[in-house]
Amino acid sequence: MSSLGKIFLYLAAVILAGALAAPQAWHLIQLLPADFLGGLIGQVQGMPFHRYLSRSLQIAAIVLLVPLLRSLRIRSLADFGIIRNRRAWRDLGTGISAGLLGLVLLMALQLLSGACVASVTWGNAVLQALPRVLATAVAVSVIEEFLFRGVLLGFLRQVTIPPVAIVASALLFAAVHFLNLHPEFPTDPRPNWWSGLAMLGAVGGTLPPLPILAWAFGTLFAAGLILGLLTVRTCSLHAAIGLHGIWILGQQLFNKATIFRMVPADGLLPFIGPSQCGGMVPVGIVPLGALLLAGFLAVLLLRKHPVPPESAW
Repeated sequence: MSSLGKIFLYLAAVILAGALAAPQAWHLIQLLPADFLGGLIGQVQGMPFHRYLSRSLQIAAIVLLVPLLRSLRIRSLADFGIIRNRRAWRDLGTGISAGLLGLVLLMALQLLSGACVASVTWGNAVLQALPRVLATAVAVSVIEEFLFRGVLLGFLRQVTIPPVAIVASALLFAAVHFLNLHPEFPTDPRPNWWSGLAMLGAVGGTLPPLPILAWAFGTLFAAGLILGLLTVRTCSLHAAIGLHGIWILGQQLFNKATIFRMVPADGLLPFIGPSQCGGMVPVGIVPLGALLLAGFLAVLLLRKHPVPPESAW
């Protein structure tokens, strides 16, 4: 079987394994005491089923990655152009700093425009959500950067030129996020073994309206381009993880502290619309501009970064 065929087989196996494992994970978590781990289990038990499915797909992608890499004779990320970074903490801080500037600008414009208003209990909401949101930001940024920029982009760079590889990986990065599914998809109170497959099969019917969908896809695509560029430029994942992680952290905490009050929801488009994909993807010209500004700043801060010999740029 060709390398490309193995990749497609891997993706199919991830989707099937994740969809079948999600209901079992839900039932297993429900058996645990709610106050276990300081009440963390109780919070997980209250999560909607689509989040179980999303996490199951991520875990399946990591577990099944081992046999895939062995079949492709990939021994380490160095084979994909990801090398040891002597500036790891500096690059991580660069990504965080650039992302933070874009977030501050975005949040200010969302509040000043009237699209969002601070909730009365925003302080308590942020403090209560901070541990869980921080853990989510770290886990998601590390896992997604490893899979999309470490493995997928690295594989594509082996079979094509870097610009094409970055664009292709960004397209897949954007598309896969819509498997995170719409939270209003109806599920049984107790998911059955086929609930994950049914939810995946209904993705097309749970997508947001076309204008919002297009803006969300565009924002994710731009993020994929920026993160891919940072990875290729540094031959490392640290800057991309920093930018990705701080964006998730800031956006999730902002969602906890504010209320989106536009009626209808697309009343301020094309400037600002309701966040999509679990609230992590703001849509419109303003969020896209803030993201591009953060990416530009990250590239600017990395302009004196030594170009590793493994980098094609």
